[in-house]
Amino acid sequence: MSENVQSVERALDIINTIVAANRSLSVGELSQSMGLAPSTIHRILQTLTVKNYVFQDPQTKRYDIGPEIVDISSALYLRYDLVRRVRPYLQELVEVTGETAHIAQLYGTTAMYLSQVEPFSMVRMFTTPGSIAPLHCSDVGKVFLADLPTARVDEIVRKTGLPARTPHTITNEPALLAELLCVRSQGYALDDEEREVGVRCLSAGILNGARKVIAAIGVAGPTSRMSRGRIEEVSEAVIGMARRCADELIRQPMAELVGD
Repeated sequence: MSENVQSVERALDIINTIVAANRSLSVGELSQSMGLAPSTIHRILQTLTVKNYVFQDPQTKRYDIGPEIVDISSALYLRYDLVRRVRPYLQELVEVTGETAHIAQLYGTTAMYLSQVEPFSMVRMFTTPGSIAPLHCSDVGKVFLADLPTARVDEIVRKTGLPARTPHTITNEPALLAELLCVRSQGYALDDEEREVGVRCLSAGILNGARKVIAAIGVAGPTSRMSRGRIEEVSEAVIGMARRCADELIRQPMAELVGD
């Protein structure tokens, strides 16, 4: 095992030990519990403290979970709660459209799929929860880009580029900006075989009370079923479902649930 990997394992063990104790611990207590030299524990704690993963009380010199861990825990709770509350709508969207339904959130300069529900048909689309998609050529990605200021879109494009995934991928920024204007106007985004030939996907944004997109919900299917003639029908179902999700989340915001 490399020294770097061993250090990471020990850092995680320290965090887990503090969490399991449910109280602050001294270097000596951590050393005794983990069977490591105090000097080793102290060295790792210094790094964890700088990164805000642990916090040292200036008076007692004991260590507890830091704000970074709290922020991560809150984010994961909100993500889990979002999936739990939206999943019935995904199931209903599958029933209405007969296609695979998915939900995603913006994740840095990509879109991350959080969950999907599949139909019973022989040909299904598989999107593993946790997998990511480029913003410029995915339906969910375009939903997020359309909600951002042009300056931020330009910043993302400069950072990631617009690589072609298929012959249909938009690969220049003026065309992408024109596409985003359409997304804002029509209320949904379309991946028209831009990420994978033979697959067409359509999503709409779930808005919070400030009218900002917090997630994208949509469907994906083979072009043999998701024909151009079905776009209007499918878009109405997806937009309607996105609005219903937004209505529920606005009635009881997820931030309120964290404090329950």
